[in-house]
Amino acid sequence: MSGDKRQNRSEFTSALNTVQRLRFGAFEIDVDTQELRKHGHRLRVQKKPFQILQRLLATPGVLVTRSELARYLWPEAKPRTPEQTARWLRSVLASYEQLALGYLAVVRKQDGALIGRCGIMELVIETAAPAKGLRTGWFGDKDAPAGAVVTYECELGYTFDPAAWGKGYAAEAAGCVRDYARDVLRLSYVVSAIHPENTRSQRVAGRYGARSEGRMEAMGMVWERYVWPLLATGGSLRPPRPRSG
Repeated sequence: MSGDKRQNRSEFTSALNTVQRLRFGAFEIDVDTQELRKHGHRLRVQKKPFQILQRLLATPGVLVTRSELARYLWPEAKPRTPEQTARWLRSVLASYEQLALGYLAVVRKQDGALIGRCGIMELVIETAAPAKGLRTGWFGDKDAPAGAVVTYECELGYTFDPAAWGKGYAAEAAGCVRDYARDVLRLSYVVSAIHPENTRSQRVAGRYGARSEGRMEAMGMVWERYVWPLLATGGSLRPPRPRSG
């Protein structure tokens, strides 16, 4: 083999190893064989932890802790309890059945990976601001207090795996849902409840002309109310309820 060919093969092998192997300290992940090694010795790691470690190493500089993600979603930056999760799932399923509204799975085309959710939920908010404090909102009217004067709106929400941040997926999904709300549901506007410190989600909303119009309380947290203008005339605040049977 000539020197040039050996050099080309060496460069090709080096490039291939760069793609297939991720190194950190004394450890190395072989992406091709799905193995973790320390100083060349294979370590036993279950499939799920291995996949998580592989994902984190593949996205340097954008690592996000569980607590950092949670503070944008839940009160006191704590995920829902099993009971709260079960209640939330029941409300989502009821929304699908009764309102034909809900979150959609966002799946990456190239590998079928579930990377997030995006969709429209019913939002109920106090029509008038109280003498003190902020208006309160509820996702669905079942939690609103009896006798409260409320306005029914639709909330465009999106949540993504931190590993998928910064790649345009949220903007693409939110834009599709926005178009559906405007062209199919014929809504005059939708609202996004966004954490005041969640600048990523704020930028996504702003990309489509949404602007903050004050704050509201919901689920024990304070949110910015980003309003997405859709139809200037002829639109409604929420879609008609589907006919049963």
